[in-house]
Amino acid sequence: MATIAKITNGASAASALNYALGKDKELHNDTKQWLKDNRLERPPELTNCRAVAVGGTNGIDISIANEQFKIVQQAFNQTARRNQVLRITQSFALNELDPTNTRDWQRANDLGCELAEKLYPDYQTAVYTHLDGQNHILHNHIIINKVNLQTGKKLDERKGSAVERARNANDEISKEQGWKVIEPVREHQSRTEQDLTKKGQYSYMADLRGRIDTTMQDTSICDFKTFSDVLTKSGVNVSVRGQNVSYAFLDANKKQRRARGKRLGADYDKEAILSELERRNSEQEQQFNRDDQSRADSALRETERTDTALEQRERQAQSRKPRIDQLRNAVKPIADHLQHFTGAVREFAGKVEQRVIDSKLYKDVASRFKADLAKQEQARQNAIKQDLAKRMAPKKQPQQPQRSYYREPEGRSR
Repeated sequence: MATIAKITNGASAASALNYALGKDKELHNDTKQWLKDNRLERPPELTNCRAVAVGGTNGIDISIANEQFKIVQQAFNQTARRNQVLRITQSFALNELDPTNTRDWQRANDLGCELAEKLYPDYQTAVYTHLDGQNHILHNHIIINKVNLQTGKKLDERKGSAVERARNANDEISKEQGWKVIEPVREHQSRTEQDLTKKGQYSYMADLRGRIDTTMQDTSICDFKTFSDVLTKSGVNVSVRGQNVSYAFLDANKKQRRARGKRLGADYDKEAILSELERRNSEQEQQFNRDDQSRADSALRETERTDTALEQRERQAQSRKPRIDQLRNAVKPIADHLQHFTGAVREFAGKVEQRVIDSKLYKDVASRFKADLAKQEQARQNAIKQDLAKRMAPKKQPQQPQRSYYREPEGRSR
């Protein structure tokens, strides 16, 4: 039957969408050769992608899904890079959908869109169909934008509840298709482990899962070697044999324990671990590429701004040039007239200055002439006066000799 293999949260919508599309990414499990052997070709628009069929709900166009997700996030102020999307992996058994039949590729994608519509009718979803997994079974990667189109609120759903709802909706689709519905693969627990869990007692299987979960919570781990090295530091040795992985460690009672990944549960087998690590590595590379692209875009924008400013100044200079030429042509006659007028003024000023000089000289000569005439007249008048004075002066009489008379003093008798 069709199964829900995994449901996880994704921090970055762009990373989840890019990983699911897998553009320019190598196909897994020699799928390229498998396609060639079965004379199958991917759709022309998906030639260089891992996805062999794509679709979506609520108007999603896969070619611009990232931009459409971002617009809704920005519209409702939900742009924080934390749990932006929900990812659902839906798988189909070989007896349900045939990976060698290209019509079943699109059918698988349509069923993924139907599941998304049933579960999240008010959310944008993008659906990517792959067949490069183990045994080339068809499976969907369903990416849900967590922003509600009606309320703008962020999807807040407990993982257990989300898994249960998805599996119930998937079972309904399987029944509609006439497929057998069986109990979905869950975390495997033996009867002994179930009894220990109920009693609240120690279980080495739960202990082992906890150590693996703790390691996988470190999102910086994005390759199997690092995963193995970190687990070794926590006391768990990892070994790989073919398509299987097993874990060995000393439990709390110092007893050597070993368990295969599939025994622990679907999330602990080799394929699930490698798939998650590959997704993280892809997201990390995309983040590095985005950072590099951001820096390159910033430098390009700065260069473009500089070029634009230079071009604008050049255009302004070019637009001013005709006006300057017109102004120069209009000003030239005025300047010529001013120059001629200035020459005339200077000539007139020279004449005036000469006249002033001549006038001053004339005035000086006239003044001196008048002064000389005045002096001459004054001298003539003085001479006349002197001559007249001489003429009018009385003539002197000859002086008579003085006689002396003796007078008797009074009171003296003779």
